[in-house]
Formats: sequence, structure tokens, C-alpha cells
Amino acid sequence: MPKAKKYDRVVLLESVGDFPKDAWGAVVEIYTTPYEAYDIEIMTDDGRTIGLADAVRPGQFDVKKLDSIPSGVHFQSVKIEKDGSYAIIGVSNGVQITVTKLFFQKEKFEQKK
Repeated sequence: MPKAKKYDRVVLLESVGDFPKDAWGAVVEIYTTPYEAYDIEIMTDDGRTIGLADAVRPGQFDVKKLDSIPSGVHFQSVKIEKDGSYAIIGVSNGVQITVTKLFFQKEKFEQKK
């Protein structure tokens, strides 16, 4: 049975190719022959792809669960103050998040004649 499933979040336990220990990513391919190995898309902390670590062996990474985001939790409401000074986001598990730095992009729409 494979150690990880496709799209599992993983962290490297040792350097693999150009990627350092503790780099993280997602499993994008699983191989079972001639031996168990994984292709892992390595990412930055903000989720941008850095590259692909290929043929990573099971002992070179660990599967990480996203415990901070319980399954089934979703946005329930978003209230933005009229002056744009803050927003309150309601989450389905009862948590309310107040966001104080908001950025808006105004777009101009031209009427076609």
C-alpha cells in the first residue's frame, strides 16, 4: 500500500536534488514499479510552484495533514464596512475573522454605444 495518495501535502525529511530538507509540496504522481516512488511538486510558503522532485522514495518525505483547516469548514458570510476599514468573515464552525487591511481594485466600465 502506498505511503501517500495523489495530492497529499508532504514535507521532505532530507534534501532531494536541489530541494532542501523541510521543503514542502504535493504528491502529483505515484509509481509502484520497479519500486515505490513519488513525484512531488515543491512549493513556496505562499503556494507558488518551485519545481518537481521526481522519484522521491517513501523514507525521504512525511505526509502532513492540514489540521488547521477542518474538513467541511467553509465561508458562511462576509460583511465589509461601508468605509472599507475592515471586514468580518463568518466561518461555518462559528469562528469570526476580522480583516483590517483591505485592498480594493476599482475597474472602469465603458458603455458601448
